[in-house]
Amino acid sequence: MLDLFVGLAIALGLFLLVRGIAARARRNPHRLPVPPGPKGLPLLGNIYQLPQTVPWEGYDKLCKEYGDIIYLKALGQGLIVLGSQQRVVDLLDKKAVNFSDRPSLPVHELMDINWSFAAMPYGAAWRQYRRNFHQYLNNNAVQEYHPIMHEETKNFLRKLKSNPDQIFEGVQFLFGTAIMRAAYGFDDIRQNESLIHIAEALVHEMAESAVPGRFLVNNFTPLKYIPSWFPGAGFKKHFKMVAQMSFEVVHRPFEEAKRDVDDGRKSSYPSMAHSFIDRLPEDSDPTRAELEEIARSVCAIAYLAGAETTVSSATALLYALASYPEIQAKAQAEIDKVIGSDRLPLVKDRGELPYVHAILKEVSRWYTVAPLGVAHSNTEDDEYDGYFIPKGTIIIQNNWAILHNPEVFDKPFEFIPERYLKDGEIDPSVPDPDIAAFGHGRRICPGRHFSNDGLFVMAASLLATYSIAAPKDKEGKVVPMKLELKNPVVSARFD
Repeated sequence: MLDLFVGLAIALGLFLLVRGIAARARRNPHRLPVPPGPKGLPLLGNIYQLPQTVPWEGYDKLCKEYGDIIYLKALGQGLIVLGSQQRVVDLLDKKAVNFSDRPSLPVHELMDINWSFAAMPYGAAWRQYRRNFHQYLNNNAVQEYHPIMHEETKNFLRKLKSNPDQIFEGVQFLFGTAIMRAAYGFDDIRQNESLIHIAEALVHEMAESAVPGRFLVNNFTPLKYIPSWFPGAGFKKHFKMVAQMSFEVVHRPFEEAKRDVDDGRKSSYPSMAHSFIDRLPEDSDPTRAELEEIARSVCAIAYLAGAETTVSSATALLYALASYPEIQAKAQAEIDKVIGSDRLPLVKDRGELPYVHAILKEVSRWYTVAPLGVAHSNTEDDEYDGYFIPKGTIIIQNNWAILHNPEVFDKPFEFIPERYLKDGEIDPSVPDPDIAAFGHGRRICPGRHFSNDGLFVMAASLLATYSIAAPKDKEGKVVPMKLELKNPVVSARFD
């Protein structure tokens, strides 16, 4: 009898093995290899080779060794890193139908951020959310928010006069308030301030949660079911706290905007929330709940997606202006010549201020706000350039490497705005840093127009009124400054 059971077990094992081989053969009929990459360990794969500290540099080093498209596998999850713009275009742009999905991460469920269409899987729901978002933040619609940008920039400049040492806090509040007003119509400074700090913390947590290899639960989904008191389950308590922040960011400001509308306290400027609320059907309408959920989520992601990235770029701008006084002087001379001293620059002046425009382009290239972008994933198996890419592979684009490629940008680690100019105008033949700064394909950031316009107004107005200098010690010597990226999605640090 024992021999019979052993024989059946062996037969079952052989059957499952043959079935697995047959299934893989059907998925990969041409028997193509996956892209090259370092050899991993049994079962664990490349988990110990996933760089955690400045990962964009770590992945770039691997790409220099194995090629501009590499494949790693950690605990069964495949990961592809794209190290050149051509690879990014080939997969994320030309094959966008298949490569526009997002990786499914258990931490997103634990953090309760599945409301964010930036993290949603590619499909009908995502298209509905994005369509609503684009309606309010496309290139034409953003013009309605230019008065808010100009007004908040003036407030920033006034505060800076009396508190020059608070410039970094001022920049954060400038863009946080401008986007909060555009999203919710809040004119009360105190109302904006508390929400800005909560949202900033949530952005940081969302960025950390998406780092490959950072949280084991992303590779072992069943871990999300263990109780928070279980040894080693401290991540459950942490993400419960993050989920509360998520609820605050999504629900609190929208409910306050609803009360403002009910009480007749609408802002004098247009806002996304007030427009959404005016269009919502009556409470008795069966579609009301779904439409309100879309409105809440779209307004929240408008703030989260724009504030931190724009603040990071503005921080890098301040560092560059302080470090390169000759560049600052050229920009100020251009503003004096074109604008004069009777008014501050406006968004519409950008075409007449090509050097200022070039400085902002160089900031986006030189300091890559999203060095590894936001990961994509493919919904189906795919074949590309002689390689097989299994369904559900995480696709990472190394934006930092793309924008610091010496074959494309001469002296890539130097700050040279002139690289974007030709005959005193913006040279369209030079690759625009927006190719990497705002994502790719159908997942390109729809809030990029607001970010670019707001940053230009701030930069041009600051240059028109102040000179930025590096800090000095008590003896009058310049204090060394250091600007570094601190996480792989969105980051800024100024020491």
